[in-house]
Amino acid sequence: MSTSPIVSVCVASHNHARFLPAMLDGILGQTFRDFEIIVVDDGSTDNSLEVLQSYAHRNPEIMRVYTHPGAHNLGISATVNLGFEKSRGKYWCPHASDDVSYPDRLERQAAFLESHPDVGWVYGIADLIDDNGAPLDGQFGSDLSSCTDLVEHFVWENPIAGPTTMIRRDCVLRIGPFDEAVLYSDWEYWFRLAAHYSPAFIPGSVAKYRHHGRNTSLEVPWEEQLGRLFQVMKAVRQKADSTGGLLGRPRTKAQLDFRKANLCFEIGDFESGGHALRSMFESDPTLRLNPKPMAQWLCRKPDRRLALAVVREFGSPPWWAANMSFVSTLLHIFFYRPLRRHMKGSLARARLNLANL
Repeated sequence: MSTSPIVSVCVASHNHARFLPAMLDGILGQTFRDFEIIVVDDGSTDNSLEVLQSYAHRNPEIMRVYTHPGAHNLGISATVNLGFEKSRGKYWCPHASDDVSYPDRLERQAAFLESHPDVGWVYGIADLIDDNGAPLDGQFGSDLSSCTDLVEHFVWENPIAGPTTMIRRDCVLRIGPFDEAVLYSDWEYWFRLAAHYSPAFIPGSVAKYRHHGRNTSLEVPWEEQLGRLFQVMKAVRQKADSTGGLLGRPRTKAQLDFRKANLCFEIGDFESGGHALRSMFESDPTLRLNPKPMAQWLCRKPDRRLALAVVREFGSPPWWAANMSFVSTLLHIFFYRPLRRHMKGSLARARLNLANL
């Protein structure tokens, strides 16, 4: 193995002692051999550290284990960032402590990056497994090869499974660390990464994503989910100009403002939603002349109250009535889509979560 390995597999570990052997065996059994394993334990209270140190003792040439100062629990983003700081590889693979990589994952992804120097990062599909490693129906991740604008696609969903990615070290150094103030920090990170570097999709599943009751992003109550989504959009929008690239475009910033407005209206915070809509028109003034993009955005997240607020922002006379795409969208929302209703308790909790961000 070379002094500086080709690939650094960096694992963020927290209270996953029962899953660690399968995860580590999956990495150690890779067909590609020029790699290192960097594990950072995030203040686990089970016997995770004992398991990790046992593996490191048996594989001292390729595996190192770290903790935060005082073995404190600082969260997944700080843990991922420390793992990268301790790594040396040309390519970086962030890896969850409860997921499992297929044996040829590193070989396939490293080979692609080696033969495509113009590609900054790669990703793939993860098969779902349960607590015991048994396969589940479905997969995590999507082939976005045909997507014409990946950055704007991220405004509406996160189709990238973090444990399937491999990223050039130079790209990571330019983009900067994960945002430790954001819970869905991988989603926020993909925005910044895709703003400058287009990814490539590796066909065929490359990992197994474990679905259990302690996943960071699964089984989250609706009102908490809204708060986390708003947190991502807020952080990305605040960094849009400093990040630059595709994220610095007026239309993209306006779309982020619209998404923030949508989330505000979802929980009944109409005042904040109105502010976000006004910010949208400031981000891209051309939207006042052409409402077609907003028709597309409203189709993604139909909401009568939001649609009314958009119309009010246009003011009189209703010049937008000449745009058939926009009018058709309004007709669909007002006459064919039922108005979503949520329990008052859920709305109150969601407003509180949003106010605390």
